[in-house]
Amino acid sequence: MYQGQLSAIDTLCAASVIHTEKGTELPAALLAVIRQVKQQLAEQHAAGRYEVAGEHISADDVFYFIAADHTQVLAERKSECHAKYMDVQIVLEGEECFGYSLKPFTAIDEDLLAEKDLAFSEQVVDEQFATLQPGDFIIFDTFQPHRPLVAPQQPAPVKKVVVKVAKEWVEQRA
Repeated sequence: MYQGQLSAIDTLCAASVIHTEKGTELPAALLAVIRQVKQQLAEQHAAGRYEVAGEHISADDVFYFIAADHTQVLAERKSECHAKYMDVQIVLEGEECFGYSLKPFTAIDEDLLAEKDLAFSEQVVDEQFATLQPGDFIIFDTFQPHRPLVAPQQPAPVKKVVVKVAKEWVEQRA
């Protein structure tokens, strides 16, 4: 898990040591994707799915969608993880809290990984929370439990971007 501000993403260079909570650096390819999405967001905020422009980027490897959603109380949200895609979640409007863990699920309650790259579980170890404001982003690695759309206070509307980046694509560029 890494949390940052979109406004600061341009000052980071590939040689920068950006440490995540797991103690590893963010890959330069992932930083480049976030920068490109930031540029594209300057022109587009309508809800929908979008391709990320760039060399050697296919629509299956990297894409994003913009969604107008609604946060819910913690008890109504399920923790999830993905096998293929890393998540970069950017809050555009409103406020959103994320539950997350640095440890994998102890068991999966609902396995949709083969069909939808999505699994749900309530078997979360050492869940922590991060609240994002507009312009903040958070990155979740593959298989990292995270619980999006948690209301920090009261349930409220939120507009966000979810960037899906294939872990294999990132590793091929390391």
